[in-house]
Amino acid sequence: MVRLGYKKSMLACGLAGMILLLGACGKSAEEKTYAHLEEAVSIESSFQEQQDPLRKLEEKEESLYEKMLTLDSEETDKIQKHSKQAVELANEREDLLNKEKESIEAAYEEYKKAVEDMKDVEGAAKEVKAVQQAMDDRYGAYQSLHETYLTAIKKDVQLYKSLTKENLTLETLKKKIDAVNDTYADVAKQSEKFNRFTDQYNEAKTALYEKAGFELKSSGTEKTDDKNKSTETEEKKE
Repeated sequence: MVRLGYKKSMLACGLAGMILLLGACGKSAEEKTYAHLEEAVSIESSFQEQQDPLRKLEEKEESLYEKMLTLDSEETDKIQKHSKQAVELANEREDLLNKEKESIEAAYEEYKKAVEDMKDVEGAAKEVKAVQQAMDDRYGAYQSLHETYLTAIKKDVQLYKSLTKENLTLETLKKKIDAVNDTYADVAKQSEKFNRFTDQYNEAKTALYEKAGFELKSSGTEKTDDKNKSTETEEKKE
């Protein structure tokens, strides 16, 4: 199956210092904006935690799939055993993917709490608009990515189950393999788009903080190993 490599997460921004004069009555719009946006990053940490388990499940699936292809059609017991195991692993991937989605959506809900406060950051209308656009693009891209990846898992399962059929023809097998690879190619494209919007969001958020008067600590971009994406692709082979 096509390998995706990694998906990027939102970047946390630590403060090296603050050159804002805080209002006497509660927190300022700048402070509240920072608090909500950084809490969103914290909430999304469980999204990062799903990446390595997803990758490992994929590798196990791929190994079982390759074993099934090397078996003779008469070795039905072994084929059925490997097929069942591969289906179980695919179902585990779906569970992890749904946990990942819950994290993304919870983080987005926290982000939305900052929207009204951002509008009150003085002189930062341009930066606020860039943050909102990038986050909405990122969130939309993730929803499309999630749905396409779920479709890919379902096609994996169909392929694994088809290998147990005695009347499976090479033509039918090729069609199922092509369908799997085509779907993962779509996943790869959507993952690249998601990463691009994540970069845009991180850059826009940093620009907003700087406009708001926060002095930021330097930090590297976070990347997380994931299920299936990168320039290095590995297709299912007949």
